[in-house]
Amino acid sequence: MQARLSYARVLVEVWELDDAEAQLAGVLEEWPDEVTALDLLAKIKHIRGELTEAIACWAQVHARSSPKQAGAHLRLNSLLQLARDTERGGRDFLVLGPYQLWRKPAAHLELEEVFRLFLARRPDEARARCDQLARKYHGKDQDLYKLAVLANAWIAELSGDLDRAQSILEELGSERGFENDKDRLLALARLYEKVGATELLRKAVNIYLHFERDYETVSALGNLSVLYLRLGDEGEAARYHRRFLDLFRRRMHRPTLAEAIQVSAIRYVPLYKLCKIRFAGTDGLTELAPRERAIGLALAGDRDGSRELLQGGKEPLDIKYRADLAVLDGSCEEAVSLYIESLRADPHSPRVIGWLLAQHARSQSTQIAKYFKQGEVAERTFEILEAAIRSSPLRASLWRQKGVLHQILGQAEEAGRCFERSAALQEAAQRESSPVGRVLAAAVYHLVGKPKGLIHEVWAERKPAGPGRGGFLEEILGSLTQEMTQAVRNTFLSVREYARAKWPQQTHDILDYNYTYKVTKEDEPSGGLSAGLPSALAFLSVFLDRPVPQNIASSGVLVADSHDVLSVRPVGEPEYKVRGAYNRNLQRLILPVGNRKDLKNNPRVPAEVCEEIVRYASDLDDAVVLTFGEDIWIR
Repeated sequence: MQARLSYARVLVEVWELDDAEAQLAGVLEEWPDEVTALDLLAKIKHIRGELTEAIACWAQVHARSSPKQAGAHLRLNSLLQLARDTERGGRDFLVLGPYQLWRKPAAHLELEEVFRLFLARRPDEARARCDQLARKYHGKDQDLYKLAVLANAWIAELSGDLDRAQSILEELGSERGFENDKDRLLALARLYEKVGATELLRKAVNIYLHFERDYETVSALGNLSVLYLRLGDEGEAARYHRRFLDLFRRRMHRPTLAEAIQVSAIRYVPLYKLCKIRFAGTDGLTELAPRERAIGLALAGDRDGSRELLQGGKEPLDIKYRADLAVLDGSCEEAVSLYIESLRADPHSPRVIGWLLAQHARSQSTQIAKYFKQGEVAERTFEILEAAIRSSPLRASLWRQKGVLHQILGQAEEAGRCFERSAALQEAAQRESSPVGRVLAAAVYHLVGKPKGLIHEVWAERKPAGPGRGGFLEEILGSLTQEMTQAVRNTFLSVREYARAKWPQQTHDILDYNYTYKVTKEDEPSGGLSAGLPSALAFLSVFLDRPVPQNIASSGVLVADSHDVLSVRPVGEPEYKVRGAYNRNLQRLILPVGNRKDLKNNPRVPAEVCEEIVRYASDLDDAVVLTFGEDIWIR
């Protein structure tokens, strides 16, 4: 099972998502409760934008990997979210899904009311209500008693009364049964970090060490790394940071170089695809077999050394990798000969077949044509291609390969139909990769109170309104709060005037159209102001008729300082947005420069990950360049 999961991880990195999903389907058929497979499947769904299915997979992961009783802070955070969301939280029934309602327990409603008081800026009343609930459940229900006390401490913490919060938690620890309570200790560690006194930081270290001994978690390692750094122990900080970074990448399903080498030494993964991956770390690269050493040398750029190690190998896999080396060297004729040689021993190799047919389309190779004209080979190749098309009917490359095979066999009419289908799919794929008006937005989804970084889309479109009779935002679609709806209208007007000031020639017809805006995932309410920046980029893309790269996401509050100066202000929970972008394998996440300090030494996301994908913008000018490129000002 682990070998199949590693193979799936590598396939995701080389963007062979269909094959990766097929591997995971096989794993889950045999082991339906395998959490790692479910989480990797959620990642694939997230990359594809299939958010409903991604969230469903994450919910299963949460249900299977969490203890029966969710952590107290998670439960309290869930209650806070429900209290904030009056549409879903302010009633006796909670909607769990289509046609499914759950009646909230009385205690649930009581605690939800506590947070509603807090959100109404009545913290003293909220804490007094916590005291009442604690007295009510003391000696009767230990779990509800603890929740009431922890809620009291948390509200004190959120209100800035750290001393009182600390006192509440320490007093709870003096009661029998709560001395080593996990929820109390974690709340206390979080509080000690906020207070920041040296003796309290050492206490926080001891708490995290206690939990780290029992189970390794990203948060425990991240907190220990940051705490040791604050205490001046750079050696321990570095040691825990290395473990933090390694575990973070593993949890995000990023294969190491060693894992990729081990996988590709058993299953064929083209070297020209593996060479494009930025692998992290070289751990585990000792005592390698000859083929593993050869693959490692190829990935390190030593193709001559790799070829020398593979030269004596007679297995199909060795021959395929020698062919890959020829491709990387630009020796296509040698590659053709080697790939055909490998197919004689291993005829069921879709990647090799695909390369040969694509090469024939480029070069009209007589050697390739001769091979595929063989009756048995042609019949088998058609079967392989048709099976692949049934599995992935929207892959343009498969239809093109089938068309080339028909062409080789002199079947012009069938080839033409396949090429026509391939061209249409390729055109659609190009539109998908750089559409006008579609922008990726980084958001945070609260899954049963647990924050989860999520990348979704915002759209902007236009339709003719007649010369000088437009320029209005006619429709706002999706499930938006009133606050966000008003923010979108403000953003539209601000960006319209900004665009007219910065690009007067390109926007001469901006008032000849009316506009529509949409937020996806409309079965979930969207709120807040952090979508201001991606919304601005979506509107600007339409105003300038400029495609938007789909490997970039953004988040930021937009503030109009003047008609041609739009500032970008910080957003909440930036660390989870970085995690969401990294999980989706994006190349770049644009965040406000004001969030830089939030991500420095953050225990939830390593600095190396932020350096790799995060870019900062102080205003819309910066974000425009990061999204569209420097030439946006001159084209």
